Order: sequence, then structure tokens, then C-alpha cells
Amino acid sequence: MEFHRNSTPPADRGTSVVTGPTLSEAFKRVRQEFGPEAVISGSRTRSRPKSNGSETEKVFEVLVQTGDPLPRETNTNEENLTEEIRQEVERLERMVHEICRTGTAPTEEENTAPGNPLAEHLVENGASQNAVDRLLTRYASETGKPRNDRPGAIDWLMGYLGTGGGELADWEGNHVFLCEHDADRLGLVTHLARRMAETGRRVLVISVLPDPDRDEPRLKNMASEAGYDAAVVRNVDQLQDMEDHLAGYDLVFLDLPGLTDHHLAEGGPIHRWLASNPKFHRHLLMPMDRDFLDLDDLREAARSWNCDWLALTRVDGTRRAAKLLDLIDSIPLPISFMAENALGEGVLASGTAELLLDRILASEAPVKFRPGVETEGS
Repeated sequence: MEFHRNSTPPADRGTSVVTGPTLSEAFKRVRQEFGPEAVISGSRTRSRPKSNGSETEKVFEVLVQTGDPLPRETNTNEENLTEEIRQEVERLERMVHEICRTGTAPTEEENTAPGNPLAEHLVENGASQNAVDRLLTRYASETGKPRNDRPGAIDWLMGYLGTGGGELADWEGNHVFLCEHDADRLGLVTHLARRMAETGRRVLVISVLPDPDRDEPRLKNMASEAGYDAAVVRNVDQLQDMEDHLAGYDLVFLDLPGLTDHHLAEGGPIHRWLASNPKFHRHLLMPMDRDFLDLDDLREAARSWNCDWLALTRVDGTRRAAKLLDLIDSIPLPISFMAENALGEGVLASGTAELLLDRILASEAPVKFRPGVETEGS
């Protein structure tokens, strides 16, 4: 898939813009060009004319800091400063668009969007006021439409929600799943493996350093019942040699210990082998019953492990699904999969934009995924 750098020089000579057809692909391009330690200061979507000039296409832009960073020991507020700069840039962009549209700048009262039914609904449904304000500012900046244009904002939101797209049967390749705690391991992986095996594809699940009394018997029993292959790695030195045996499978799912396990320490053998391994898609498991305002550890994990995706679990564990907007705002990665309970063995779906939007806009208690959208037993 072809990528290109934005031909227009960025406003700040200390930054560079990298683009891609999806947010995930743009982030991959950042890692390829600038390495795993690249400092990302923002991302957005843009529409541009296609080569035939009669249609437009959407591209995703990621802004990368290329100037010399401040020394780490004196730059303790780097993330907060970056976020403040991004918010101020978006506020100024909104003001410029409003001036062009009406000839006058928006008032502070208009900027905070009081009385906006969509904004009020999103906040009531779990999103923070700051996340909603930034979202509507970006919408108005990119479209030139007023913030209270509900139909337009919802249509734009469909494109903003970066997802894997497609159905479960569309996935292929090698995937690794990073969870916060050992208690969450194996569930989503084995459930995905069973669903994929039901489509007739050859599937392999590899569990690294599983608990021999709890995880190994569970993995073997599930693999035998569902008809997929399973393997156990008890020595991390075997991981690199293992790659030679993956080519014969349509899908490979790698299950790892929780991120709090000492084997997954940054700079350790598993991290060195996997964090920048181009043969694997890296999914960070995100329980929906988690408080997304407390994401420092997981935000750092997403950066350190070069994660490509967020996979949602326990989506039936919250009645305030619009807090997903805070999650995506804080960790701007596309959503790959959604599972309904803690073990990942309930209803499962590919994270499509339509499905995410249904959840975010829902005003009632959580309901099962709609029939026909990769529901259990379909």
C-alpha cells in the first residue's frame, strides 16, 4: 500500500506530517520513517481530490515532532504541553473557519457549545466535556459547518471513528494481544480463534509463558473442541525461531502475559522481539469498564509496544459508552474487535464504525450487538 509524506511543508519546521489511507497505516509509516521513539503531537483526517478531480478521498495525517526534544529529565510535562498546544491549534483553526464563513469570530460562549443537544447527549452518555469540545472543534474546522449541525456531525463522526472495518471473516495475518493483567489473557484470543476456525481457515494460537495449571489445560481443551491448532512457548528464546513455522496458517493469534508481568518489561527479550516486528499486528486490550480518564499506563504501553489497534472487551460493562471518545482522543488508534464480557467469550464483533457509533449514541442500557452484525452463532 502506497504512502506519501505531505508535500506541503508543515507550519512548524520542527514537525513533519505523515499520511496514510487509515490511521493505523499512518502510524506504521511514522514508525518506519522515524523509529519507535517518534514523538507524535497530533492526528487528524483530511479530504482531498482524487486524481480524476471529480471525487474526494479521505487521508489520515499524523504530526511528528522532528526537532530536538527537550532533555527528558527537564521535560516532565511534555505530554500535557503537547495536548495544550493541540487544543489551542484546533481552537484557532475553528476561529479562522468561522471568520471566513461569517466575517466574525466565535465568542467563547459559542466555543464551549452550551445548548448543543448532541454535545449534551454525548456528555450525559459518558464522554468528558473536554473530549466533546475538541471533537466538535475538529468537526467544524474540517467541514466549515457549525458545531450544532447534528446530522453533519454524526456523518462526520462515522469517518472519524478509525476502525478495522469489514467483518470478522475479513481478518488475516499474525496478531498479538496485550492485556493489562494476567486475569484477562486467553479469553479474547481463544474466542477469536474459534470464530475464525468456523469459517474454514487454518488458525494457530500460541500462548507464551501460560500458567501450566490454569491456562494450558484451558487452551488445549478449547483448541480440541473448536478445531484449531495450539502451541505453548515456555522459553522466550524460542520466539524468534517460532516465526519460521507461521507461514502455513491463515491466522495466528499470539497470547502474552499481562503487561505487569516482569517478562514484558520494556527492553526485555519479548519487548525487543515484538515491539517493532513488522510480521505482527499489535492489539492493546481495553476493558470498557475501565475509567478512561486514568490511562497513563496504557497510553505508555500503546507507545512502547507500537500498538496498531485497540480491542475492546467488557463492552457490556458500562452504560456510558460515549466515553469511547475519551479513549480514542487519548490513544488515537483504530478499534479492531469488540467482545461483550471479561473473558471475551460472549458476543464478538469486528469493530466497525457503524457499530461503535451505535454504542456511543445509545441512550439506554447496553443491548446485544444487532442481529446480522457478527453476533454469536451467526
